[in-house]
Amino acid sequence: MLNDNRKTISIIGGSGFIGKALATSLSKNGFLVNVLTTKRINARPIWMLSNVNVLEFTNDQISISKAVQGSDVVVNLVGRLHSKKGYPWGKDFDEAHVKLVQNMVMACNDQNIKEIIHVSALGVSESAPSEYLRSKYAAEKILEKFKGKSVILRPSVVFGAGDSFLNLFAKLQKYSPIMPMALTKTQFQPIYINDLIEIILRCVNMIKKKKIDTYECVGPEIFTLYEIIKFSGIYSGRKAMVIPLPKFIGLIQAFILEKMPGPTLMSRDNIASMSVPSIATKNKELVFKLEHPTSIHKVAPKFLSKSK
Repeated sequence: MLNDNRKTISIIGGSGFIGKALATSLSKNGFLVNVLTTKRINARPIWMLSNVNVLEFTNDQISISKAVQGSDVVVNLVGRLHSKKGYPWGKDFDEAHVKLVQNMVMACNDQNIKEIIHVSALGVSESAPSEYLRSKYAAEKILEKFKGKSVILRPSVVFGAGDSFLNLFAKLQKYSPIMPMALTKTQFQPIYINDLIEIILRCVNMIKKKKIDTYECVGPEIFTLYEIIKFSGIYSGRKAMVIPLPKFIGLIQAFILEKMPGPTLMSRDNIASMSVPSIATKNKELVFKLEHPTSIHKVAPKFLSKSK
């Protein structure tokens, strides 16, 4: 892989699952990295990485502008899976997906940043069934106001050690021999965390052809939700019985989970998002091509077995 040691990359949301992996990879490849996080303690696992500077920021133009000053590329990884309901979307979605991108674009224009790499999601559209997907689409449209060039990446669900997808299903099966779940026929094309990181690194280095390039990021295999739940249980040593539920029962189930104390495991908006297949479209030109994409069956047994 070509590398330019002079480049400084700022990662907004760099203390999350994808962010920590990206910061680690960029550091190993000789880049200077600014990790922007709302809480510095969340980035503790990467504090000691060489060439990595952890910065706290708030969601306003001035704070972001100061943090990204001197950057060659800004990568936005911020995403929220849950929010209280609202119109056209909930407050948390608005803050994380819309207002943050507005502030980021204004800050990058102010600092004359040349490139933004924005991680969105498959299935986004103005008329998508979920607030999550609609707010993510609104964020993409805001990038049209950026004076430089942008790359929009739309991944399917991202899996790997520490993810909140396969590990969630493995964890749930640890506590119950029965897994009632709606929309079990929904299709996903999960992408391995290391493959997504490779795509981001290649986007950092490649020559941008258009003002905004958009790519779908998917793995080599398509699975139904039913299949994903089953093999996450098998690989973690927990074989629960998966019971398909009608969608309306799934919405009731999600409503109950929303009201339970602690982190939200499932919401009604998640159910709405899952009603849209998370797979690549038929336009092959949109798919970011990797020579050897990673099979979920190659790596999932290794990290799920450790969660026993």
